[in-house]
Amino acid sequence: MSSLSNQIEKYIKSLLKMSSNNQVVIKRNELAFILSCVPSQINYVLQTRFTPERGFKVESQRGGGGYIRITKITPSAEETMRYLSDMLEKGISYNQCKDLVLRLQDEGIFTKREGKILIEITKAEVLGIPLPLRDRIRAEILKNALTSVIE
Repeated sequence: MSSLSNQIEKYIKSLLKMSSNNQVVIKRNELAFILSCVPSQINYVLQTRFTPERGFKVESQRGGGGYIRITKITPSAEETMRYLSDMLEKGISYNQCKDLVLRLQDEGIFTKREGKILIEITKAEVLGIPLPLRDRIRAEILKNALTSVIE
């Protein structure tokens, strides 16, 4: 059986797929009730699996009439390249890299196999160099991989 986090992610993504505008508005407490969990578990999934690197924008309004708006963002390959170029200046963490690769897989830019390879070769143990250079090298690897598949 999959973990609760996986179930929450899958449920939210199914709502997004049914949406005509790549956006869904939900109430945290209602979602927690439907999925038999506590609202903090919803928060955890939103913070870790619905990130900008994975192609999502999450807005939250707290209070009695509060809501969570989740929007699936599908930038062009050129926009992704600009984003990577900006990140190249400061580097990209392994988790940011992994999330970005997963998003690019979802968008069909990388195959599942290419994504797995990129995720593996950008691990800290594989790169074997200290921070902050490691994060800059990781960003450069990702940028070059993306350039090779979109040209």
